Amino acid sequence: MLLGVISWPWVMLNSADIELPEIGDSAGALVSPQQEYQIGQAFFWRIQQSVDLISDPELTSYIQSLGYRLVASSDAPHLPFTFFMVPDSSVNAFAAPGGFIGMNSGLILTSQTEDEVASVLAHEIAHITQRHLLRSFEKSQQLNLATKVGLIAALLLGAADPAAGSAALMAVQAGGVQAQLNFTRAHESEADNLGMLTLVRSGFDAQAMPAFFERLQKTSRFYSGNKVPEFLRTHPVTTSRIANARGRAVRYPLQRQLGDSLHFYLMREKLRVMAAPNLTELTQYYEDAVKTGKGLNDVATQYGYSLALSAGGNYTSARKVLQTLIDQDGDRLSYQLALADIEIAVGRLSAALQIYQFNQKLYPDDQALTMNQVAALLLANLPKQATQLLLRQLDLGSPSAQLYKLLAQAKGKMGEKSQSHGWLAEYYYSAGRLEQAADQLRLAAGFAKGDEYQLSKINSRLREVETTLAQLEES
Repeated sequence: MLLGVISWPWVMLNSADIELPEIGDSAGALVSPQQEYQIGQAFFWRIQQSVDLISDPELTSYIQSLGYRLVASSDAPHLPFTFFMVPDSSVNAFAAPGGFIGMNSGLILTSQTEDEVASVLAHEIAHITQRHLLRSFEKSQQLNLATKVGLIAALLLGAADPAAGSAALMAVQAGGVQAQLNFTRAHESEADNLGMLTLVRSGFDAQAMPAFFERLQKTSRFYSGNKVPEFLRTHPVTTSRIANARGRAVRYPLQRQLGDSLHFYLMREKLRVMAAPNLTELTQYYEDAVKTGKGLNDVATQYGYSLALSAGGNYTSARKVLQTLIDQDGDRLSYQLALADIEIAVGRLSAALQIYQFNQKLYPDDQALTMNQVAALLLANLPKQATQLLLRQLDLGSPSAQLYKLLAQAKGKMGEKSQSHGWLAEYYYSAGRLEQAADQLRLAAGFAKGDEYQLSKINSRLREVETTLAQLEES
């Protein structure tokens, strides 16, 4: 399904909104920080309406923790960022104003080390902190705001879906403006430079950036026409760019990896199993790799083999392979979560709950662990316990669409219909489905009669949603 290219929700800004203080550069005269975030949020909404983002709690937690680690060492650690993964086999990553960074699953599957993934994220973070997308429009003051924002939308769409991006450009391009959509060479160089600095500060290997670029360039020789990887279209990799990156990298000593490199390999294999077009072939690949030792990481290969067997319904063999890993490293959470999945699949829900409860002592409040535990608690019809864990995640500042949906389910099982509809409204809102959010809030208000405090909160939130809807309709 292609992304929509008509009536972009952020084209609701008026000229009065633009006359706000600049932030460090003249791009601030184009879009204020608040509007910049609205642009990115609207794009994030549109993406979610067009494709089911990867929502596996463990994978989501991994990519977010990696991203936040880099942001903490960037030149703007105070900015808000949202990291997400798109289920797409092509090698690509893209950044939207407001700190929204998307990455295709194909990029992780192509990367050979965590440092390479981190180098791409660091590059995208630099594009955002330096406001490159907005600065690209500094010389287009003759265009009205709606056209400028439409062009920004088109570029973002092109990064996520080339076909949709082309359609969007046809709808908004004005003589000669399309060329302004590409990041300039100066912007790419600046993103490489600052990205590498962020990479090093975060404890990663600076050589990972040129190494990844070089491998992409070599791979691109086998492509022609429109088959060239999208990352190379939006971030052209030239010989001189690779040489410059290598020149910068040699200035930094090899960093000692601060993170858990094995975790990257485990998550990569989990993603590989989830994205497998042919599970039987993948399972056979793992079986052969385990026997011959030809996998990039032997432990991760065994882990992937166990997941593939489990996905194929061969739980006995999956447990056997997984148990060998647990015997070597019993406290590793990924193994424990995989074991709990097997227990649930074979109908041993109580055993799975025991696994989750035990690991909460080792990894208290871990986001992936908690989300999996909550799903199991709801299966066991224990909504009160599930609610407590979910509200704890909210207190820790870890909201998500999945969390809102689980809260709605838990409150529904508890018979608290008003709160159930209220949390479902937040789920719809987080995905940009504002009309459904408003409908759920009206239902919540109906069930809140007699509770003036709850009704006041619901009506206040409903007014906010209806105001946003009205602005969208006006645009």
